[in-house]
Amino acid sequence: MPERLLYYWARLFSSSLSKGERYDILPPTIMIAILNYPLFPHETDRFHTVFHIREDEEQFLWSHHLEFHVLDLSQFMVKWKKYRREVKQSPEWPWLTMLSAVDGRTKKMDEEMFRELEGIAMTEQDILEALEEWQNLSVDPENRYAYEMRLKWLLDQLSNIRGSREEGLKEGLKKGLEQGREEGKNETIRKMVEKGMSITDVAHILDMTEEEVRERLGD
Repeated sequence: MPERLLYYWARLFSSSLSKGERYDILPPTIMIAILNYPLFPHETDRFHTVFHIREDEEQFLWSHHLEFHVLDLSQFMVKWKKYRREVKQSPEWPWLTMLSAVDGRTKKMDEEMFRELEGIAMTEQDILEALEEWQNLSVDPENRYAYEMRLKWLLDQLSNIRGSREEGLKEGLKKGLEQGREEGKNETIRKMVEKGMSITDVAHILDMTEEEVRERLGD
């Protein structure tokens, strides 16, 4: 995989220069690899590693034009579950949480991670924008398809839950209004009786039976 990523980087870097153009106009090319496994399992357990070319002894940089970022979702999951507070200090944690929330093989969602996404207000628009960015950045069709499926699955789950909540809110509002009307009618009956109106008159005005009026008064 390191050689494969280097090859992709070289293709991108060389394709940004047309024949006859000067080398000094080449733009920096940053390769970002999002993986489901450790690229260097024996060297590091960090979920975000950054690579440059440096001189062996004095460590000065060859060029700012070459930079590799490796984001390991498997290590992110481990760190997220064990050291959540520290992980949440990293700027990339919301997006890695989004990418890690759904297991692409089992199509199952991690409930804790999903609650985290809700807590940081990851909206459907956020996810759609992330999907578009991924499509623009990815150079590997196979990996791009896998992450498209993962993001679409997460988007579907968000939509389903949001729809259920909206339905629940509507139902709750309906019940609340009905309850409010009933309580308001009871208060009206009490005030009418307090002003000296008879049960018969109250029932006639409100189109109720005398028995219903008495029940609302608690008689």
